[in-house]
Amino acid sequence: MSAWLLVAEGRMAGVLGAGLLLAACRGPAVQSSTTATTSGTSVVDDTTAPIDATPASSTAHDDLETSGANSSGSTDSTGTDVCALPDAAPPWLDAHLREVVGTLSGELELSPGVSLSDRASETRRTQAAVWLVARFGEHGIAAETHDYGSGTNVVARVPATGASLGTYVMGAHYDSVSGSPGADDNASGTAVVIALARWLNEVPCRSHDVLLVAFDQEEYGPPGSGGFGLVGSKAFATKLLADEEPVISVHTIDMIGWDADGDRAIELARPDAGLFEFYDDVAAEVPGLGPLHSTVSGSSDHVAFRGAGFDSVGLLEAWDHGDTTPHYHGPSDRYDTVDFGYVATAATLVNLAFGRAVGS
Repeated sequence: MSAWLLVAEGRMAGVLGAGLLLAACRGPAVQSSTTATTSGTSVVDDTTAPIDATPASSTAHDDLETSGANSSGSTDSTGTDVCALPDAAPPWLDAHLREVVGTLSGELELSPGVSLSDRASETRRTQAAVWLVARFGEHGIAAETHDYGSGTNVVARVPATGASLGTYVMGAHYDSVSGSPGADDNASGTAVVIALARWLNEVPCRSHDVLLVAFDQEEYGPPGSGGFGLVGSKAFATKLLADEEPVISVHTIDMIGWDADGDRAIELARPDAGLFEFYDDVAAEVPGLGPLHSTVSGSSDHVAFRGAGFDSVGLLEAWDHGDTTPHYHGPSDRYDTVDFGYVATAATLVNLAFGRAVGS
């Protein structure tokens, strides 16, 4: 997460019009949750417009495409639902999260004799990007690099299994500040994104494309930028517009590995219309999940997409509620400080929410 933005978030420019979104890709209505759905309580702390800009849209929750798992009712000759979602907390999840966080934070070797002390320099960020491309590929998901000049994003697409009704984007920044292993900030979020890609690839019936992106340079900008950050996500937002990608909404996750009070709460930073409900509708089905909080703070890559006119939301640990890592941007942000049970809970929430959105 960019520290500069926590101070200067109010200086962000206004958004482009909501007309940049391709509304034709939005799908049928779903029921909005109006009661507490977690082991705690779903809490909307502030539903006012984000302090950096107006919301990207004012559409109602029923405009958000969440077609629902198995909505097609597809069955085989034995009556088995062939479109049933796989377990959102698969047996491989914990080991996967530990491997990704461990490798990116230097606990595990990137390659024989090579480990990352941080992911700040161009050399180390490039090494990390190459590893991420290979990691997607190990799970049968083609990934490519998006080189934008000063840095490199890693992009993978899990396509619809039939005609696509539009595209969701899920991303996390993979760089860190200099001198910090960046286990929580943000190897934890990157691990969740790759887990989602792997899990979605196992979903048998998908009505939408999903772009999974590891963003570069959230923490630092190019020379002369003053360390503004969000460089990779801004570049990718520009690419989405240029490519006329039919984006429905953009989701990012940043710092999801610290839960000192054990309440398993997750903040949804500045959710545009319908995006709090996107997660809240499935939260009751995630074992051990605590309250979901909607906040107007939290400055990470989702801000770049809102600034480009996309509906967006950022997931993170309880930053606004005083339960965030004390190792932030420091040399102690190591693998051994990460609560992997908490990361797995967040990953399960993300998997199930996206499964409900794209499952057909």
